[in-house]
Amino acid sequence: KTGNSFRLPREGFVYLVIMCVLLIGSLIGRNNLLMMVFASLIGPWVMNGWITFTMLKLLKVSRVLPERIMAGETFTTSLVLANQNTWLPAWLMTVHDSITKGDGWLSPEVLFVRVPAKSERQGHNQLRLRERGRYQFGPVSVTTRFPLGLVERGTRLDVIDELLVYPRTGHLTAQWRQLLQNSTELVSDVRTVAGPFNDEMSRIREYRHGDDPRMIHWRTSARVDELMVCEYDESRDRDLLLIIDGWIETETGEVEIENFERGLSFATTVCMDHLRNSRESSLVVELVTKQPLSWRGDHAESHVENLLDAFAETEASTQLAINEIFNGVDHGTSSKQRIVIITSRPDAVRELVQHSTDNRFFDAQVYGTSIDELSSVFAEGA
Repeated sequence: KTGNSFRLPREGFVYLVIMCVLLIGSLIGRNNLLMMVFASLIGPWVMNGWITFTMLKLLKVSRVLPERIMAGETFTTSLVLANQNTWLPAWLMTVHDSITKGDGWLSPEVLFVRVPAKSERQGHNQLRLRERGRYQFGPVSVTTRFPLGLVERGTRLDVIDELLVYPRTGHLTAQWRQLLQNSTELVSDVRTVAGPFNDEMSRIREYRHGDDPRMIHWRTSARVDELMVCEYDESRDRDLLLIIDGWIETETGEVEIENFERGLSFATTVCMDHLRNSRESSLVVELVTKQPLSWRGDHAESHVENLLDAFAETEASTQLAINEIFNGVDHGTSSKQRIVIITSRPDAVRELVQHSTDNRFFDAQVYGTSIDELSSVFAEGA
């Protein structure tokens, strides 16, 4: 516990004024009747203060949060109020939580009507945080006016938690799917070794006229005394290299910041879509911001939390030179890799790509972060 508070509500202030008038009147007029009325009023006042103090001093609060959420997503937080008093229930307790991020501040609250002695009750808040980043929850304060409402007492508890809010995901449009399909069709070779475009055997079936004799599975054919062939499902998923350029012209411009957030949302959507839908391809992410990150993952969604954590906390910068975009790219990566660059300076980056001596960047796709640049391939979440 970090401190106690005391406040007079309006009703308590009026009650106190009446008592003072009666006390002064009884002393000036030497009127015993007024003194008796004053004495009868001060009893409930003192009793109200004692009861509230006794109920508050043995309370404990804990909080239950989701591990991570997306910006704009509605989620539930739970506050658990435990009454450790052995005989006195806690009545009409209001628990005030606090949520801070930078200069922003929220104060949700939960009312607990009754918490019996040696027991606990749970209350819930539904929240929606519109901005990504790291939010701090706490401290909390517990206040009550029970039973007469004449005195409000409270206690402040250091119950501190943190919550990471990821960038909001949106929807990739049909044009993005078409560009993806066109990109994969550029590669027509079928490899028999591990690589980005493997064909997976799905079943063995009877030989039909016109089947490639090279596909005959001789061991099975000998066993069943009939020609059998292997049937393959063709995989054309390309490895994806995603580069996010965190440069902005000015750190105080609302439009620039909004565009940067839109670009992060687009990048998050692309990453999640690729990890879920690409069976045999890998994903490489180069985050070029104040907190640079090189992240490499296979087609599974394992360890994707590390990438999303970086997206949640990264900050744009005005000090990033355009040549820094390609500094973290591994020169040993495959030439069959699909390269997508998300930047707030698309014209300059396209010119840089065109004059690049690295052939891998010849067909790199560059997307600006403005609405006009992204509207054809990306729809922001509601």
